[in-house]
Amino acid sequence: MERTSINEVEENNNMGGEINTSSKVSENNLVPNQVNDINQSQEKILHLTDARKKRCIVLLIFFISLIVLAVSIGLTTTNPIFAIGIVISAIGIFYAMIIGCCCSGGFITIAPNEAVVYQYYGRYLGTVKDNGYFFGYPMAKIFRMSLKSNQYNGNKLKVNERDGNPVELGIVVQWKIGDTAKAIFDVENYQSFITAQAEAAIRYVGCKYPYEPIIPGEISLRSGHEIINKELKKELERRIAVSGIIIEDARITEISYGAEVAKMMLQKQASNATVFAKDAIVKGATNAVMKSLDEFEKNGIELSDDEKANYIIEMMNTLCTSSTIHKIV
Repeated sequence: MERTSINEVEENNNMGGEINTSSKVSENNLVPNQVNDINQSQEKILHLTDARKKRCIVLLIFFISLIVLAVSIGLTTTNPIFAIGIVISAIGIFYAMIIGCCCSGGFITIAPNEAVVYQYYGRYLGTVKDNGYFFGYPMAKIFRMSLKSNQYNGNKLKVNERDGNPVELGIVVQWKIGDTAKAIFDVENYQSFITAQAEAAIRYVGCKYPYEPIIPGEISLRSGHEIINKELKKELERRIAVSGIIIEDARITEISYGAEVAKMMLQKQASNATVFAKDAIVKGATNAVMKSLDEFEKNGIELSDDEKANYIIEMMNTLCTSSTIHKIV
């Protein structure tokens, strides 16, 4: 017997280890992609045949068999050979009833903006979106789905905006089903799924922006409605792509401070408005006083420096204060 050296055994083991490792790597690279392909359903459109012709054929066989049976019974009394017609008509009635019972589950009516998903023993057959009266698969399980536009009106959600202040945001989402296979087989309940994802999307967008702009021109929840609504729609589309739902529109409907800070924030807004108003009043009063002094000079009225100072003080007090004016001596 030939003996294998230790080095050859080690080389074989190393080669085997390299092969096993590469196979594991290839399996690890392929399995996730295969799993994703299996888990993600793809809609297939079915076109069924018109059921009116099939139902007419079944009814025609049934009525012809009845007529033949009645005629055969009447003629059997005169000639026994017509008993064969009774047997044939009975067989025809029997088969017509069997066919009618078996095919009754296959007749289906589909209204406009409605889809029917067929599932046969756990296998997805396809989706029918044509409206009318059709004959499909009698033994298959069906799911009826509405293709109309739906609207989700979310309740107010409390979100901490970018600066940490609690705000309450309301959302409205207009959506409809685009891919029926994904909506049925890839998510547990597409209606509750869109509700949860809409709340998650508005929380995500609400945390990125302040309630009011701190820097002039800054995007905020109150001022940047169009930009924020577009970002909200884009974020929501990204989150629900797996469900096959189409987002037609998504908007923030209500914006307000949280109840715990609403009073303080209203005081802050009132103080800011007062400061801006005072600033505008002072600028307007200064322009009015300077124009009046210019008019004095144009008309040849000369005032000393003390008279100008007294005039400016009295005019500024008159224009900038709302209380009773007292002459300054």
